[in-house]
Amino acid sequence: MIIAITGISSALGQVLVPKLQSDPTVEKIIGIDLTEYKDKEKIEFFKLDVRDREGIKHALKGADALIHLAFIVIPKKLPKLKIIYDINVNGSKTIFQAAANNNVKKIIYLSSQSVYGHVPESPKIVDEDSPRLGIRTTNFYYSHTKALVEEFLDELEANYPNIAVIRLRPPIITGPHFMQNLGLLNLQKKRIFTIPLINHDGKMPIQLIHEDDLTDTILVALKGNTHGAYNVASNIIPDLEGFAENNYGVKVRRIPPILAKIAVRFGKIWTKLRWGQAILYNSLLNTEKIERELNWKPKYSTEQCIEEINREIS
Repeated sequence: MIIAITGISSALGQVLVPKLQSDPTVEKIIGIDLTEYKDKEKIEFFKLDVRDREGIKHALKGADALIHLAFIVIPKKLPKLKIIYDINVNGSKTIFQAAANNNVKKIIYLSSQSVYGHVPESPKIVDEDSPRLGIRTTNFYYSHTKALVEEFLDELEANYPNIAVIRLRPPIITGPHFMQNLGLLNLQKKRIFTIPLINHDGKMPIQLIHEDDLTDTILVALKGNTHGAYNVASNIIPDLEGFAENNYGVKVRRIPPILAKIAVRFGKIWTKLRWGQAILYNSLLNTEKIERELNWKPKYSTEQCIEEINREIS
């Protein structure tokens, strides 16, 4: 089996690739990224921008399956929104169309919980048939671009019914490779500041997924006879504030939601501030489908994910 991976040098790629390298059924890994992947075992690497149509078309020749991880989540610099949309949306379209043109049999797309949107009408809990309200979350590039890419996948599936398309929709990813983005879950402090979710009656529930569980899910999707969308997440902690106080002795101080709304507006200047929209409105994931159809259960609970974060920080 020949597997192509975009974003091979990403945090999740670094967790996934060793598992593929140790799999005897994987003959070759086609790696696509702008940052070179150091371990060359089984890997044919292409230094390519995902928007490079001819380069991508050439790179995907002979691939049996595509795993699309490349996406701007939290930008390191301050790119214009136009560039973020171009990479996330047009880059994804280029990748998927090239896969279809090369007769790739399976596409696994790392979508997100954010595809369900972060707007006032967001439900408390969503399943895979819930509306993808990310299409309305136009003030938050990540949610909006995830939804736009899934709309394109709808068209692709209709035009290429022989391709098995799998969309994995995780919440916040934790693990050793994601520590730089998890400062909000640092409970070693004496005091933390939270913003209660407006669509959860002022509480702050949380749901996570460990990098090891998510990459295992990708392997199950890769080898199984399946297609469609799957919410992939661990259990829900109903109230992070109470959990932090009871288990870590942390004093929680609430920030008025109006401050988050102001921050989102300043996202026009500093892109990262647009993540405030996800703090205001968020949906939790019902995972009954993946548990039933793929016999999937996470090895790490959300509580264990938080424990690991705080062990690493200390």
